[in-house]
Amino acid sequence: MKLSKPLYEKLPLIYFVTALAVFFNYDTIITNISAGLIFLVSALVWVKRSDYRRQTRINKTVNHFRLPQIVYEFYPFAFLATTFTLIKYYPQPLGLAIALILALIAIKNLFVRHQSRMNPLKFGGNHIHKS
Repeated sequence: MKLSKPLYEKLPLIYFVTALAVFFNYDTIITNISAGLIFLVSALVWVKRSDYRRQTRINKTVNHFRLPQIVYEFYPFAFLATTFTLIKYYPQPLGLAIALILALIAIKNLFVRHQSRMNPLKFGGNHIHKS
């Protein structure tokens, strides 16, 4: 089965929004587990697609320290999951402040990754986009 390109490109976002809708609209253990699994699928699809589209490979490390690949790929999604958990279960000012900080870090990280993985041929150029 082949999906149309517009649907294929939006698939991780569709999974993500579905997970959030289930998580915030229902409050049973089964629905929370289901939302978590849908969120995990969203993250897996996003990471696999991002890794496939990566334009450059990291050869040099800062101070010879490098995060394990799985931690590097999934920590923005862990931050987002923590953000939404704090919003739902700890809506006091401190919880919301921590949630905001984690969300901003995760969104910035995902945006930068997306920018460095854009297909340069899509824009008619024959160069690699560097950010």
